[in-house]
Amino acid sequence: MTLRYDPDHDALCASGGHHLLVVAPPGTGKTAVSVRLAGTIVPDLAPESRVLLVTFSNQARVQLESEAARQLRPEVRRQVEVANYHGFFRREVWAYRRALGLPLESEMTSWRQRLETLKAVDAQAVAALNVYKGFLEAFAEQRFERFHDERTPNEPTRRQLLGAIETEIHAGHVTFDDLGALFWQLLETYPVLDDAYKRRYPVVIADEHQDASELQDAVVRRLGHERLIILADPLQLIYGFRGSKHERLDRHAEECDERFELRTPHRWHGQEVTGRWLLAVRAGLEEQAAQAKVPAELKVASFQYFNQMLPRVKGEAASALKEGMDTVAVIAAFNDDVGKLRSYLCKQGLYPRQLGGGDDFEEARDEIEQLPLLGDAKNVAAHAIDRVVKLVPSLDPSVVSTVKKRLTTDGVNLAGNCGDEAKSLLRALAPLYEHGPSSYFASVVDALDTCSLKHHLPRVEAVRALRSTADAFGDGTTSLDEALQRYAESVAVAAQAAPRLGRGLYVMTAHQAKGKEFDVVIIVNVGQRQFPDDDAGRRLFYVAVTRASKRWVILTPQADPSPLLRHLRTA
Repeated sequence: MTLRYDPDHDALCASGGHHLLVVAPPGTGKTAVSVRLAGTIVPDLAPESRVLLVTFSNQARVQLESEAARQLRPEVRRQVEVANYHGFFRREVWAYRRALGLPLESEMTSWRQRLETLKAVDAQAVAALNVYKGFLEAFAEQRFERFHDERTPNEPTRRQLLGAIETEIHAGHVTFDDLGALFWQLLETYPVLDDAYKRRYPVVIADEHQDASELQDAVVRRLGHERLIILADPLQLIYGFRGSKHERLDRHAEECDERFELRTPHRWHGQEVTGRWLLAVRAGLEEQAAQAKVPAELKVASFQYFNQMLPRVKGEAASALKEGMDTVAVIAAFNDDVGKLRSYLCKQGLYPRQLGGGDDFEEARDEIEQLPLLGDAKNVAAHAIDRVVKLVPSLDPSVVSTVKKRLTTDGVNLAGNCGDEAKSLLRALAPLYEHGPSSYFASVVDALDTCSLKHHLPRVEAVRALRSTADAFGDGTTSLDEALQRYAESVAVAAQAAPRLGRGLYVMTAHQAKGKEFDVVIIVNVGQRQFPDDDAGRRLFYVAVTRASKRWVILTPQADPSPLLRHLRTA
């Protein structure tokens, strides 16, 4: 994307303010101006200091790294460090794990395993706290009073659960959400390290800060003591259920030296009508007056029932792909609707691709923890086919059922006619009976390769660790322990990779769509219940609408359409 002249970008980069707040809507060149701003700050830094440009997702990190390589001279690039929170915390915690009391052989473990540990301590308290999504996962932060809030349980319960978590951590079992608390512990325990980090990162540029937790906000404030630049879009704050709060941005708005807003639609450069329309939609959702011409690329249609929308979804998706659109996303508010859409499209021969995410790591770690317990080859083979189904949900259930019925205690049953797809999967699983569980990884990869002939390939991030382990231990001559150790290492590396969006069709919730961009977006079942006219509904609607770059299709129920639809017709 070639950026045109932007006075808002120029004004931001010219500011010498200590604490800046930048409101950055989608498509307004936030990535480019973040890197440009970092480059303007570097000449004033001491040689040993760095600008820390921190964001949330691996995908955003990779975009920032690519932009930094494009914009900055090598000597400047060396003093700009791009990171996402989990990656940054993990690197620093691992470097000082001895100081934190962690064994050298510490490893990243799954949240599912940690949850079972907490349930064993106090199942009733865990059930009560689990209603706060993401709270228990980051419960290690409750060690510090600064991070207590209305969700914090009474003192005895807090101490009991923290005791179980610390036992796990000191045994070397660390979850991704422990890392922030461990980094904060490092800063609190060792003043010399706290001072060293402040000297290393005196300037922090925090991207997508509307999603920040209290701890993440505290970290960037603590490090960025010379300059702190916050980039955020309040209208994209849709993770309130995970602890993101408007109050944090309000605090930055009250304390900042200067406030900026990016208002030029760079993503739609050459499509002036589209860009101005989306900014007008945003203004309307914020109850500000705005006028803009509605683009011809917007279609809105209403239907009596949800099921009547499905053929239209298929038709619009197939037409867009046939016309040469690279990516098409079908978006709904609720998981139930997403499940129905995915099932229907698969039956119609349009197999949606999958998106990588946090579940990739959890599912992979679940494999590591279960494999040694499975026993005989039949159980291992059944586990392998279940894993394939998770990665390729478009597999016909009748094929999966046939495969499982033909797994015996002595081998796979290839006799008679069981269908080509089932037979190919059975052949992939056969080595498990000859070489044992250590060939599990090679068998799963072989099964996935057979699926690729008919189905969309599974998400790359979830397969990367399986394939690298299969390449190293595919002949079954090594022990399961050795293969699992390699797999665990590969899983941790894969978890830091950015998800890839290949050409094709995707189905997801509006929450899953955040931060992604598609040529065409089809938003399904845009009703009052799914997108109500309140703060949360407006933000979710805005995120869904701003995922497209070329075409929008909005399908609504006739009886109860969302009142937010009025903001699409701004002229």
